[in-house]
Amino acid sequence: MHSQRRFWYGAIAVVLSAILYCSWPLGIWLNPVASSAGLASELGAYGQPYDWVFIGGDIVSGLLLVVGCWIMLRLFGRERWIKVCLWSLAVYGLAGAIDAALPLRCLPSEQVCEPILRDPALIGHGIVDIIGSAALIVTLASGWLHVREHDRTWLSWIYIIGGGGVVFAGLSLLFILVNGPGYWAQRYYLTLSCIWVASIPFVLRHRRMVLSTKP
Repeated sequence: MHSQRRFWYGAIAVVLSAILYCSWPLGIWLNPVASSAGLASELGAYGQPYDWVFIGGDIVSGLLLVVGCWIMLRLFGRERWIKVCLWSLAVYGLAGAIDAALPLRCLPSEQVCEPILRDPALIGHGIVDIIGSAALIVTLASGWLHVREHDRTWLSWIYIIGGGGVVFAGLSLLFILVNGPGYWAQRYYLTLSCIWVASIPFVLRHRRMVLSTKP
């Protein structure tokens, strides 16, 4: 298969993954109660209306991301920071799929959950969330290091994404702590994350790159 065609297969898989993962707008119609009062993960909580849409979408999204990363690693995974970025992106995708497969059994926004230490599913959900978030941060850092060496065209884009992520993540945490509309700040953070994920294949493919021709 021609290397350029394989790149586009990988890029399309990554972009589709990002679109599927950014499913929270569907909650406005499918589950307006949880959408207006809770975090995005509550849309896929066990027993919620159309929970299978959000659970299934996130699982497929994670698997697509792993496939896309595998294709691109075979194409241009010899460069150090590209490998770090793509492996981290695959971890992020896998974490998203596992997270969806461990849906919440209660709604934190309604304060009907048991204490965290008494709920193994909630603990697992939180740990996987932290791993996924850390992996996403690594993609941003490694992407920045890569473009500094090879193609500074994308530097301003990375600064915008990174700065926006810090702002919305901070607002999300702040509003949750003070019982404000933290769910909307979280949704903006998720949307920004999906935009970044969709752009990664194009950020990594710099102009001087020679794609691998491995079969």
